[in-house]
Amino acid sequence: MVGHYESFFITSAGASAAILGLLVVAVSVVNADDANPKTRELRTVLAGSAFVALVDIFLVSMVALTGGSVVFGLSSLAMAIVGLLATRELIPRAMRAGNFSRGFRSRNLNIAFAAISVGTYSLQLALAVALLANTQSAALQRSLVLVIVALYCSALGRAWVVTGITRRGTEDQQQQPETDTEMGFGL
Repeated sequence: MVGHYESFFITSAGASAAILGLLVVAVSVVNADDANPKTRELRTVLAGSAFVALVDIFLVSMVALTGGSVVFGLSSLAMAIVGLLATRELIPRAMRAGNFSRGFRSRNLNIAFAAISVGTYSLQLALAVALLANTQSAALQRSLVLVIVALYCSALGRAWVVTGITRRGTEDQQQQPETDTEMGFGL
């Protein structure tokens, strides 16, 4: 059944690699024009979580092309563990950077990003274990493919916030934020 997703995995591997490269360039550009270390840390944490999601997508997609449902399950299991460990490291860093502070402009978005990370990687882990227990299940394979789609949505949403696309066009017209906590970034 994994063979039915071969085109998806080929496209997914290429797209995630391209987006990873663009994310690195985008973070370099937006951090180059910002001397505020706190803002840079906020972006770095958010970009780090997007990076982990894109690496997950890339590696699972590439490895899934080499074998059947067992390989797909094992690669998903390994990357879910990596994702959970990385998220465990990034959440305290985001907290120290003030991403979850009361009064922080994008506090709810930051909490949502963190919860989505934990939830998506936990779901990926559970589905991978279930697939390894039942390698013939088309529903479990399809569900793991949908986890990849969810990871894409999560990573692209984070990349959108990292680059400041929603505010960069209006920054020249508006006054710069007075405090670091008025900037909105999260995990």
